[in-house]
Amino acid sequence: MLEWMLFRTIMVAFFILANSFFVAAEFALVSVRETRIQQLIALGRPGARTVLQLKHNIDEFLPAVQFGVTLAALALGWIGEPAVAQMILQLVHNWLNVLPAHAAIYAHTLAVIIAFALITYFEVLLGELVPKSLALQRAERIALAVAGPMDVFIRITRPAVNLMNNSAALVLKLFHAPLHGEGAVHSPEEIKLIATATRRMGLLPPFQEEIIHRAIELNHVTVREIMTPRGKIFSLPADLVVEQASARIVEEQHSRIPVYDPVNGPENIIGIVYSKDISRLMHFRGVALSLGAKGGSGLTLRQVMHGLMVVPETKLAVELLQEFQERRRQMAIVVDEFGSTVGIVTAEDALEQIVGELDDEFDIAPRSPLLSSTGAMSLDGSTTLRDLGTQLHWSFPREVGVETLAGFLLAHLGHIPEVGESIEDGGRRYSVAEMDGRRISRVAVQMLTPVKAPESEDREATA
Repeated sequence: MLEWMLFRTIMVAFFILANSFFVAAEFALVSVRETRIQQLIALGRPGARTVLQLKHNIDEFLPAVQFGVTLAALALGWIGEPAVAQMILQLVHNWLNVLPAHAAIYAHTLAVIIAFALITYFEVLLGELVPKSLALQRAERIALAVAGPMDVFIRITRPAVNLMNNSAALVLKLFHAPLHGEGAVHSPEEIKLIATATRRMGLLPPFQEEIIHRAIELNHVTVREIMTPRGKIFSLPADLVVEQASARIVEEQHSRIPVYDPVNGPENIIGIVYSKDISRLMHFRGVALSLGAKGGSGLTLRQVMHGLMVVPETKLAVELLQEFQERRRQMAIVVDEFGSTVGIVTAEDALEQIVGELDDEFDIAPRSPLLSSTGAMSLDGSTTLRDLGTQLHWSFPREVGVETLAGFLLAHLGHIPEVGESIEDGGRRYSVAEMDGRRISRVAVQMLTPVKAPESEDREATA
């Protein structure tokens, strides 16, 4: 009798360990980084290649793990509960002899309940929580240790696992639902949440978290939202001679300058000239003059300009970046549905949506928001609604063709305003502070209701 109880105890421990093995294997193989495994393969670590193979066949690995966990749990319930209940009854055997018959029945029922509780406790503790925590903390070491045995187990149980998968597919057909793979695929919003959670754990700097968020949001940003509007474009006529163009370029400090047809006006951009080309020509011209040459070069911008890249204003910024990379360009002309020029966009404009402002030594710092003693804020009319949303967490209704704060006021006023005209929206009063001709150059914003400053945690909760 003692030998039989000892055998059952050993079997209980075995199935708990088996369950912990499968749980540890699942979390270790899923959480270990593939790039690290590739490094270990290059270093010749035993088991690393098997780990990589299992990660690549995750749709076969995970069902096998679940099959193993289920077998271990069923066997533990079948053997463990009666064994532990019998052990408890043996311990109180002497008391049962002096109890009434009906009390002995209650004692047996109580022993079964206690046995179930003990088995559940040790199963959850040693078979789930402990191996899961160890696997997440030591994923690399455990993955290398379990890869070989798991590979053997998968080969042995492959017929049974395939039978289960095929049966599941048949059942799901009744509900018109396909059997999807179980690979670790995350939606963009889930990736943002993962980045936020990683930053909270101290494993990711806030700046990198912000880059991840902005890179994902770039899928919803159009070229129109990031371009420089036509009214702010610095361009030169194609018939301008290089010597005169050089002076203008040095004054403006631009590296690429749009060139327009002087007959049709600045709206008809026909090419782009590089400031480095002009500087090179001026250098050669200076050398020629030093050698006694006389007169001008006679070269015009039309003769030295490069072809231009044209994109529609509805193109996504992420697609623009890809096209810039493929065509090795840095600037493009933006046109509307009628083919009219509405602005220019550069690779820097798109990259700034990911990493923030990238100012060089020649950039003139824009006028920053000015705060008065009453809490009013003065903003540039060209400030985009997108920037106000991401930096100040202000919300605006989405309206077709409205991208800037000035455009927002024009859309609501319905006419060219005068200084002092205002509108109210979202608990704020927007007033025209400055006009530059027919353009709203400065907007004063007054908070009508006290607004609590947004905290980082609030942003994370809605990310």
